Amino acid sequence: MTINSLFDSTSDLLVKTAQLRSQKAEVIAGNIANLDTPGYKARGFKFADQLREASEISTNSLSMTATNANHFGRLNTINSAQGSVTIKDNPLGGLDKNSVNLDQEMADQAINNGAYDRAMQMLKSKMSILKNAIVEGGK
Repeated sequence: MTINSLFDSTSDLLVKTAQLRSQKAEVIAGNIANLDTPGYKARGFKFADQLREASEISTNSLSMTATNANHFGRLNTINSAQGSVTIKDNPLGGLDKNSVNLDQEMADQAINNGAYDRAMQMLKSKMSILKNAIVEGGK
């Protein structure tokens, strides 16, 4: 048994979700930091569709091996989900053409932080179960 077989696709999904949520937090922080920068266009970070597609492929009941990166299309593992930075449009932007909406960014930050915390809590629970199995198995 290898160390990789101890962790299932759910663990991989939780780790990748936490990584992508962290990247989203950086984008939100950048928007807030540029609140007073004239002409700054607020950015968004989207990853849910890529992560969903990658997790559906990774949890497929058939185990397939790619001998070429293009065999299964663009995504073939959870770790290949990257997310993408987009430009957010705010028609109510100020005279300085800055499109950052502080209220929206703060709300996005709160939602993202909660989702990150939940992913980390679930990962912590999975690791606790694994630790318990190791400790109890050694008795």
